[in-house]
Amino acid sequence: MGLSRQEVNLRRLLAKCELMCKSKQKDDDRMPKYVESLEDMYQEVKKMSDPNYEFLLTYQRRIAAIKADLGITTSKYPPENDTELLRESLLGVRHRKGPETSDLDQVLNFHENMQQKITDDMLILTKNLKEQSELANKIIKKDTEVVSRSAQLTDQNYSKLSAESNKLAEHSKRAWKCWMWIMLLVVVVVFINMVLFMKVMKKK
Repeated sequence: MGLSRQEVNLRRLLAKCELMCKSKQKDDDRMPKYVESLEDMYQEVKKMSDPNYEFLLTYQRRIAAIKADLGITTSKYPPENDTELLRESLLGVRHRKGPETSDLDQVLNFHENMQQKITDDMLILTKNLKEQSELANKIIKKDTEVVSRSAQLTDQNYSKLSAESNKLAEHSKRAWKCWMWIMLLVVVVVFINMVLFMKVMKKK
């Protein structure tokens, strides 16, 4: 959230007065008017709907330092207690008229509600993680079963392929033996014919 116009003007005038004090312009006739304007601006900023009490405490101390440097001891506003501003700054809520414990109770209730909300969120997160873990386990189990079935089918196909390969090898072996006997028979027949042919030729 940005600064309001009143707070911006207060900061500018504070810086100007501090610079004048450092540059030996404390005897300037305008300084008392500037200090009075600082106090007026400070009261306007303090009456804002949601002031920053840490900044208010800083402004108050800077104004007091300027007044002390100028030797000004009077003010048209009653003196404020730094402890009150500090307490409101630490609590993070505006000071309200009434029992002092009301602000503290609100802060405690707020923190208690926040802790309860965090606890509920953690329970929901734990439940979601548990559900996701169970779902992941189911998916992994299903994938494992698919891989196991695939491995079984692979083993079965390998066994069938081995059996068919053995049959083919046996068939090839038998066919080779058959052709070998045929070739041997052909050679014997040719040899016998040659012998007979040679005998016939000698007789002639």
